[in-house]
Amino acid sequence: MLLSGIFLIGGGAYALLREVLWEDHFRAGWAIASVVVLLAGLIWTALATDKILLKDAYFSMTPERIAYRVALLGRERVLPWQQVMKVWITNYFVVFEMENSKPVILRLGSIQQEDVARHVAGSLRLAALEKNIPINGVVGQPQSVVV
Repeated sequence: MLLSGIFLIGGGAYALLREVLWEDHFRAGWAIASVVVLLAGLIWTALATDKILLKDAYFSMTPERIAYRVALLGRERVLPWQQVMKVWITNYFVVFEMENSKPVILRLGSIQQEDVARHVAGSLRLAALEKNIPINGVVGQPQSVVV
């Protein structure tokens, strides 16, 4: 991927210089095409060197809501804890069964780093236990405080 990007940068730069400096008459179509090839090479190289992350994960959890996005171009989902009826947690995904709507799936495999995905699943498990939400069909026991 990196070599392809460098190749496109070199080819686009050469074509642009040739069109601007060495040709007798200026051809706008060729100049625009060489700029497009040059930009494609720059973008391809930025992707290869992780300057542009396409799998950038975002996760935020508060006592009122869960918000996450698992891809840079994906949409952000916001789930209020009050609407979560059940949670199914596995090694690969988390399914939130919401009241009056279809289930919402958080694919843990879409998160870039495996340890971050495990941390997200563990945090959701603990928060669901704290809010007495059934996890994988098992209802947690409310904690009684002895004074």
